[in-house]
Amino acid sequence: MSTVDKVIKCKAAIAWEAGNPFSIEEVEVAPPKEHEIRVKIVATGVCRSDAHAVSPSFKEGLFPVILGHEGAGIVESTGPGVTKFQPGDKVIPLYVPQCGQCKFCLSPKTNLCEKISKIKTPISDQDLMPDGTSRFTCKGKQIYHFMGTSTFSEYTVVAETSLVKIDAAAPLDKVCLIGCGFSTGYGAALNTAKVEPGSICAVFGLGGVGLSAVMGCKAAGASRIFAIDINKDKFSLAKELGATDCLNPQDFKKPIQEVITEMSSGGVDFAIECIGNIAVMKAALECTSVGWGTCTIVGVALGGQSIPVSPMQLIMGKKINATFFGGWKSVDSIPKLVADYMAKKFSLDALVTYTLPFDKINDAFDLMYEGKSNRTVLALLTGLHLSGRGRGEQTGSPAPRRRSGASVIALRGRAARHPAPKRRLQRARMPRLGRPLCERAWPGCGEDRLRGPMASGVIKCQAAVAWEAGKPLSIEEVEVAPPKAHEVRIKVVATAVCHTDAYTLSGADPEGCFPVILGHEGAGIVESVGEGVTKLKPGDTVIPLYVPQCGECKFCLNPKTNLCQKIRVTQGKGLMPDGTSRFTCKGKQIYHFMGTSTFSEYTVVADISVAKIDAAASLDKVCLLGCGISTGYGAVINTAKVDPGSTCAVFGLGGVGLAVIMGCKVAGASRIIGVDLNTDKFAKAKEFGATECINPKDFKKPIQEVLVELTDGGVDYSFECIGNVGVMRAALEACHKGWGVSVIVGVAAAGQEISTRPFQLVTGRTWKGTAFGGWKSVESVPKLVAEYMSKKIKVDEFVTHTLPFDKINEAFELMHAGKSIRSVLKF
Repeated sequence: MSTVDKVIKCKAAIAWEAGNPFSIEEVEVAPPKEHEIRVKIVATGVCRSDAHAVSPSFKEGLFPVILGHEGAGIVESTGPGVTKFQPGDKVIPLYVPQCGQCKFCLSPKTNLCEKISKIKTPISDQDLMPDGTSRFTCKGKQIYHFMGTSTFSEYTVVAETSLVKIDAAAPLDKVCLIGCGFSTGYGAALNTAKVEPGSICAVFGLGGVGLSAVMGCKAAGASRIFAIDINKDKFSLAKELGATDCLNPQDFKKPIQEVITEMSSGGVDFAIECIGNIAVMKAALECTSVGWGTCTIVGVALGGQSIPVSPMQLIMGKKINATFFGGWKSVDSIPKLVADYMAKKFSLDALVTYTLPFDKINDAFDLMYEGKSNRTVLALLTGLHLSGRGRGEQTGSPAPRRRSGASVIALRGRAARHPAPKRRLQRARMPRLGRPLCERAWPGCGEDRLRGPMASGVIKCQAAVAWEAGKPLSIEEVEVAPPKAHEVRIKVVATAVCHTDAYTLSGADPEGCFPVILGHEGAGIVESVGEGVTKLKPGDTVIPLYVPQCGECKFCLNPKTNLCQKIRVTQGKGLMPDGTSRFTCKGKQIYHFMGTSTFSEYTVVADISVAKIDAAASLDKVCLLGCGISTGYGAVINTAKVDPGSTCAVFGLGGVGLAVIMGCKVAGASRIIGVDLNTDKFAKAKEFGATECINPKDFKKPIQEVLVELTDGGVDYSFECIGNVGVMRAALEACHKGWGVSVIVGVAAAGQEISTRPFQLVTGRTWKGTAFGGWKSVESVPKLVAEYMSKKIKVDEFVTHTLPFDKINEAFELMHAGKSIRSVLKF
């Protein structure tokens, strides 16, 4: 008898309320309306997201509901207007639709679709059909849909944009896993993290999604794949699927991120978190390599939890993103994945631990809660010929314990089983590679170049010494020893005052050493060179660099980073590469600062920390290219890689913020929104290229909500140039879902952490940071000087004050009072 255009009565598993077992009920499934399709579900997997949806901790859940989103079946009937499907087609329902027409579908940067999905939370979207009604009823009550799929029913109705036709020969009890878990983990490696051949990866959590991520890393050509789980029973299969090393955090006294960092000689290239545990997300980021490490979040965290991150992790070149359905454009990609499975390019069978009849659905959840299954597939079609059991797969009843209210506790407890104990997830101490820029409002600069006489031996000269934290600088006569091997002594002609100098002077810098000569934004003339220096000579015009470039270490040889590890240890201790200082005053050793110490008429720096520049350059202007301008400008050009025609928001309109605006304009951004509490800065920002400026105080809503409304969904790129962790979060949340990139430029105070809900990342945003604007210092600074001299970039306009060097404390006062962009001091 034909069922077309008729209500179908069938079995479905209904969740009547949170925390209770599913109830197998007879439901009525209405015929499909316009652009809808009714599908007979043949097989469906049980996923952790289904379990999340019935957890009492998930407050957005709607009940009663038919869950399930990892299914496969056969088209039973189609509604009016459907042209791409016909009854009998084998299909996979999609919780990530693809209409092919919305701005998301038309963008190659995202796999989201806004046609029928608002992406409110990871798992509570599409609870009704596009017309706002349900196709399910039971006992006279409307039953909610789930994620637009509801595969825990013998028949379901989905929108035509949420369905894909697949090879008729595909075994539905296997390819159903492509509807979620497999595609998500596999795509996290291939599409989101973009794992590279020869790279080192770490996968946290070895359930079905984690094992799929392992397969993705192997398919991408990773040379080493760490698989991390507290359940050793999972290690054998993980190794069969591609893991080279399996680690149990409970086997180590150190936090697992430190263990992995040591085992991988500095950190992995890619880390993929497949659990949904906030602490493990943090550990995954911290085990990635400084300079280029990428952490991709796959697991879903519930209950409004936020992931805490040290901003310095991002400033040092790491980035954190997340994946939604593995980044696949669903309708385009699923048939290809099915074809790859049938061509044996990857294994789905190995992921299937149990195949059970549909009425054993509660048993399937018990198996998942107890960690006894990777994936359990439920067979809904009576008499279904199963395509052979997967490796380790079992059929029939595993005789699990009966669920009750206690099983909900097991659900919550299960999420906590995977990560290491809290004491094991302390933040790994980051190596110090020179302090990045910390800024809010910038001082000014100086003028005419001064050339001092050449000297040999010890030089006595003027310097501003910080004898102790929190006290004004003291102008003193200091002794500057001659340069040793591979060192250069420079006569500093001009230097600017930066917030990073003030930060260390305040005593807030936990690595601050006293007494010290600060300063890192200077320019001068080479006075003498030490043994072995071949690229510099006395008389050369130069800019000292707080980010060196040796050209030999693994950082310098990697195009993904501008960091250099050659002298990082001694530089962080305030000493020269040989572990000693070149400064003395009143018989005491004086520490160096950031490898530059430009608050001295003469300074000694390593030869890899000097850039030779055009001799015609005005040193009282180009000294700013030693930090502030280069950092802000490069954050746009190198780190964010702003596209022409994009929309940008710049938080903080001091010197660095203005440099960011300048960079956005050079990159061709069509809309540049400046954000600051000081409206006096708006005119200057517009001179640099801002199209509009807003003050958060003028709005009742949070500034991120204001920006989302102003820009029809959010900005393409945001830049935080203040160093405020609250603003860093706002900057991320002001980004457009699907492709927004937020770059942290300002440096927060020691010990402060940024945080956001992982869902902000899951929906396509990326969080990253910049150190010195991503410029390879020695090779890039001369080019920046050339761009200034050809008037491609502004520099003079940043200078608001020019003072004699002995007025240095006044320069700091101007900066603290917000009265300067940059103050330049002349010797």
